[in-house]
Amino acid sequence: MTTVAVLSLALGIGVNTAIFSVFERMLLRRLRVPAADEIVNVISPGPKPGSRSTSDSGRVEAVFSYPLFRDLERLEVGSLRLAGHRDFSANLAFKGQTSEAEGLLVSGNYFSALGVTPALGRVLGPEDDRVPGAHAVVVLSHHYWTTRFGADPGVVGETLVVNGEPMTIVGVAQRDFAGTTMMDRPQVFVPLMMAQQAFRDPNRDAMNARNNHWLYIFARLQSGVTREQTQALLTVPFTSLIRDVEFPALRSGMGDRDRKEFLQRQLLLEDGSRGRNAGRGEAQTIIILMFAITGFVLAIACANVANLLLARVADRTTEISVRLSIGASTARLLRLLLVEAGVLGVLGSAGALAVSRMTLDGLVAMMPAEDGASFAFEINTSVLLFTLALGLGTAVLFGLFPALHGVRTGIAAGIHAQSARTSGSRSARRFRSSLATAQIALATALLAMAGLFVVSLVNLARAELGIEREGLVTFRLSPYLNGYSPERALALFEQVENELRAIPGVVAATSSTMSVLASDSWNNNVTVEGFNAGPDDNMTVSVTRTSLEYFRTLGIPMLAGREFTLADGPQAPKVAIVNEAFARKFNLGSQVIGKRLAMGSGGNRPLDIEIVALVRDAKYSEVREPAPAQLVMPYRQDRVGPLTFYARTSSADTRALVGAIPPLVARLDANLPIANLRTMDDQIWDNTARDRVLSTLSSSFAALATLLAAIGLYAVLAYGVTQRLREFGIRIALGATSIDVRWLVLRHVVRMAAIGGVIGAGLALGLGRLGRAMLIGVDGYDAGVIGGAALLVVLVALLAGALPARRASAVNPIEALRAD
Repeated sequence: MTTVAVLSLALGIGVNTAIFSVFERMLLRRLRVPAADEIVNVISPGPKPGSRSTSDSGRVEAVFSYPLFRDLERLEVGSLRLAGHRDFSANLAFKGQTSEAEGLLVSGNYFSALGVTPALGRVLGPEDDRVPGAHAVVVLSHHYWTTRFGADPGVVGETLVVNGEPMTIVGVAQRDFAGTTMMDRPQVFVPLMMAQQAFRDPNRDAMNARNNHWLYIFARLQSGVTREQTQALLTVPFTSLIRDVEFPALRSGMGDRDRKEFLQRQLLLEDGSRGRNAGRGEAQTIIILMFAITGFVLAIACANVANLLLARVADRTTEISVRLSIGASTARLLRLLLVEAGVLGVLGSAGALAVSRMTLDGLVAMMPAEDGASFAFEINTSVLLFTLALGLGTAVLFGLFPALHGVRTGIAAGIHAQSARTSGSRSARRFRSSLATAQIALATALLAMAGLFVVSLVNLARAELGIEREGLVTFRLSPYLNGYSPERALALFEQVENELRAIPGVVAATSSTMSVLASDSWNNNVTVEGFNAGPDDNMTVSVTRTSLEYFRTLGIPMLAGREFTLADGPQAPKVAIVNEAFARKFNLGSQVIGKRLAMGSGGNRPLDIEIVALVRDAKYSEVREPAPAQLVMPYRQDRVGPLTFYARTSSADTRALVGAIPPLVARLDANLPIANLRTMDDQIWDNTARDRVLSTLSSSFAALATLLAAIGLYAVLAYGVTQRLREFGIRIALGATSIDVRWLVLRHVVRMAAIGGVIGAGLALGLGRLGRAMLIGVDGYDAGVIGGAALLVVLVALLAGALPARRASAVNPIEALRAD
């Protein structure tokens, strides 16, 4: 009995501990810096005319232009310290070995505002934030220093090549510091003054323009001053900047509504003690849903423990009666029984740590490799305290009724044994039946939720992608980050494509600026010939620049027109290919070919791009999202950055092609790292990770809950049959058949299952409403799924009751009466 109770608690508490570990890591964990509550994130909602570039650090309202950041930095508002930062992709080369990594551009106050100290050497400061391009220094993250350089203190003073720029390593940041953005883990920190070198953008004016919004800002408040007070102090000078500096520089191209909203922009300070997390809202919804599911599992496990404790105290009625008769107080007996329940809770908590570790390992295994490395879920002090508190709390809570019941029946037994047994058995039986019914209800709700996620995942797997994924391999190269000139990069791109086509078995190869179905996107407003846009019309389309044979390589059918050719070069007229969604969005009808358009909207823009083809719709960034309006242009007609390459092999086995690509690139440039080399199947697998995780976790937890509910129901029925052996013996002696006795037991099961199923269906509707935003092609109240879950639980309940019913029907009347 003790083993079953401990195992039930370990499973129930363990899965809750695992979800709490995720919750603590993603939503609760504070920045590991001094006085983290003084850190605030700076945002400014409202129109931001021009270019807006965002990342995992936040949405559009969180990005600022570089000039505006410097204006804000010069404001004198107490001892407020502002700092700017922006992530960038980095090719890092050290003594001839190159790797791809993440970097972070930081202003001079970045480390001092956070209070981050060096583990070795020094960190960046104001002296590294003065002259553009003149501060070629870099600070390593502690993790990168440990894994890449073996924690060698001699690296300080050495040269690290960052995106083709030699930089001197001046220090290593403190342990456990990885920036202020949850999803980013920068390996290197570079001065903001080196932005041109980091981004490899020769257009320095664009970086410094007021219509280029790309920089994130946070601040440390003056000690003892609240966010509200600081925000009020910033209101007047920020309004002055917006009206007198920003507005004159940006007002061209603004409509009346945008002008009004722009002049009303405010500077807002948000809690930054937990860093930046652009996906906090979605993560919170998912974690709340998971907590609800694992909470149901724990409730079922605790119901099992309560039933087991109730059976134990029933067998100890005589012992309790004797203790009372020799002077033991009621409080002392309650303490004794609750301490025993608490011991079960502690043992269950110890087992829960192992269960939670296995659950977390399984969760990380289902996530994309880069995400799994970023999260690093751990069993820390907070998680340990949560586990222990949950174990003790649930054990005591669900041990309270059995303890009270045991003491009450013990007192009554000292007065009148038979009446005590009868009344005690009746109340205990009702309690056990209620718990079993509740278990059935909770299991029904969890199975229904799991069913919804499974159906959603099946719908996702069946979604029409618009591309042929079989035999397709993809990877990305970023030669500009190694200091390539535009001419040299273009030559390399053509060489790579030609080399890919020469690999035996490769039937097509191409490249593009965007990675298909890799959560990557580039959107831009357009002006289309013949489409009269209203003030509220959305003119945004998804943009890709590609090489030759792009649509043939990806297997996207061409409906009309032609693919790009070598003739579509930088000096040729600009051309584009659009998809069906684009044609629908701009009402092009059947007259698509020959229509003209322009990048950007508003004003009298020359329509200098001609549509030369129409292609079928294909998914762009996410598998779960419908195909957007897409505009595809040849990359040779514009400067491009990194390119994603695609190669299609005629063989179903892509391993040979994947293995041939690294030596191919190495022959062209041994210092050029390859990013995201994978099959398209693997890329799609990573793109649907969230849906697979939700489906797998909910199904696993539902199966566990159903198993625990079946065990609990079996225990209740088996114990009830044992308590009613005399009754069954009398019934059989009076002529009841085996079927009659079995139905007597199973009728009780059917009644509990029916009540539990109805309650569970109601709970399932609530869970479905909570998770409906994560479902695809199925409603959160799908009657078929909920009904199927209820039917499955009824069948499991009948199976759980079959053995006790069989035992009841096999009672020997003479032996039953003699035993009594």
